[in-house]
Amino acid sequence: MPYFAPSVAPFDLHNHTYWSYDAATHPDTYFRRARELGMRALAVTEHHHLLSWPELQIGARAYPDIRLIRAAEVSVTSSVGAVDLLCYGIPEGPHAALDALFAASRKWEHANGASISSGLEILGFPFTEADRLRLMLTYRPAHAVAAHGPTHIKNGVLRAYLVARGVIGSEAQYDELRARIRALTKPAAYPPAAEVVPVLKAAGVLVALAHPHGYFNQGDRARMDTLRAELQLDGIECAHPGVPPEFTPVYRAYCVEHGLVSVGGTDNHSDEEAHAHLGRHLGAAEWLAEFLERLDRK
Repeated sequence: MPYFAPSVAPFDLHNHTYWSYDAATHPDTYFRRARELGMRALAVTEHHHLLSWPELQIGARAYPDIRLIRAAEVSVTSSVGAVDLLCYGIPEGPHAALDALFAASRKWEHANGASISSGLEILGFPFTEADRLRLMLTYRPAHAVAAHGPTHIKNGVLRAYLVARGVIGSEAQYDELRARIRALTKPAAYPPAAEVVPVLKAAGVLVALAHPHGYFNQGDRARMDTLRAELQLDGIECAHPGVPPEFTPVYRAYCVEHGLVSVGGTDNHSDEEAHAHLGRHLGAAEWLAEFLERLDRK
């Protein structure tokens, strides 16, 4: 079960808006809720891109008491499989290597969406690019869908759609169907960490491992050491709904031992989640001071 703390931290460094393929949160929701809660810093970490940044900047100007961190969540293939990286302090302005990295990641989202359509077609259930776009418009605004293009669909939305169309008899059959589609289409993997991480580091980006508990094999020190070196980590998301509360101090101690920053976030994907959970992770105020000091001197 996800864990949400009873108290609110002064920061939340992992959130998504309707600019992410799987989210529906309005950008202003984060600023309004953060001010209500007396928070000092926010990061919106869209999947694989920074397309929401112009809208977020407009919101940030109306809330100068809340520091907005330019960030994104980037998925890569590591030695232990796919992992998600939280990338903080992404520089503004043209940056050829970073621009190419994010363009390639968006292309992966489009290819993954197309592979789902292709697999369903093979199985006898047409699901075209136009169908995907129409379905995206049921939970995301038109301007975000138009800019983002025909990506894959939020799992919960696609699951309900396939049940309603009779493709599967119940939502419980969804995972089995997706496995069949992957076997038929062999969708592209995330880009290798060895190609992505050096680009991020060369641009001065702080790289933290998102929701690490599974990636770390529930606190396995050897796995932690492997990923810290392989991913050139600057930090770890020690506090997250997917990190059991007894492991937050374990990962925090590991950060202190190795000179890494500790970050915390609630990974919200809807207005309802943002209102209920923003800041309700186990991160301490001192983490924010350490994080901002590292961010400002990078």
